[in-house]
Amino acid sequence: MSLLDNAIRSIQIGLDDYQSDERLVSSVRNIYAGILLLFKHKLFLLSGKETNAALIKQNVVPTIDSQGAVIWKGVGNKTIDVAGIKSRFKSLGIPVEWDAFDRINKHRNEIEHFFSPLSEDEIAELLADCFVIISRFLSHNLKLDARDVLGDEAWQILLHAYEVYEYEIEKNTLAIGSLVFHHDVIKKIFLEFCCLSCSSPLVQPSRSGAAEDATFSCAECESKYSYDDICNMGISDLYISSFRAESEEVSRPFSNCEICSQGLYLKEYRVCTACGCIE
Repeated sequence: MSLLDNAIRSIQIGLDDYQSDERLVSSVRNIYAGILLLFKHKLFLLSGKETNAALIKQNVVPTIDSQGAVIWKGVGNKTIDVAGIKSRFKSLGIPVEWDAFDRINKHRNEIEHFFSPLSEDEIAELLADCFVIISRFLSHNLKLDARDVLGDEAWQILLHAYEVYEYEIEKNTLAIGSLVFHHDVIKKIFLEFCCLSCSSPLVQPSRSGAAEDATFSCAECESKYSYDDICNMGISDLYISSFRAESEEVSRPFSNCEICSQGLYLKEYRVCTACGCIE
């Protein structure tokens, strides 16, 4: 069987295992392995006939081909690990949703090594991440139709999980949108914030009303955040492109509020995250 055949088979087995609570560990392991095989299949296709699949081999050495030109050739049977795949995809310009992939890998490690149970929401998010990676990689990078390749049964399982997860995203967006913020830019920070522990975007408010009166918790890992926590971390992300080396002496786009001394004053929008003071 080819790498692609093995990848599809592994994903199908994993999705079949997913339907049994007793085989959850096997499900995650097989789906994860299938995704890695998809990645390696792409690198194999790009390797060239005379390279002995150099792009998927851990050890690569220069050799002389029949025309006297230097080529890089894979040696041995050991293939590259995740870090190697990421590095080669980056240099080749192959796009992958690495944040989603890393979340899948995190779940796999927890289930296999720490016996951490997954909630229904976590399972839905896991398969939603799988859906995004598998469907996009097959269509964008391998020019294959995901539904045709996986088969209707496997496709429907992935699609259902994705739709459930998208519904949770929509509910979370509406919950944050119902809060009262001092400025739309602060609301934007909260809508774009992801949990620092697990990267989930499902960070939910505990109540409606004024945003600064609410606490926030991750629906996946239950990490807790205050209003100020998200403001402080989110503002750094908002202005990350504005930061330069200290020698460039650029003006910081925010400062401590001189009115309340509690929040951050966003100069561009003339608003404080804590007191809402607009000068």
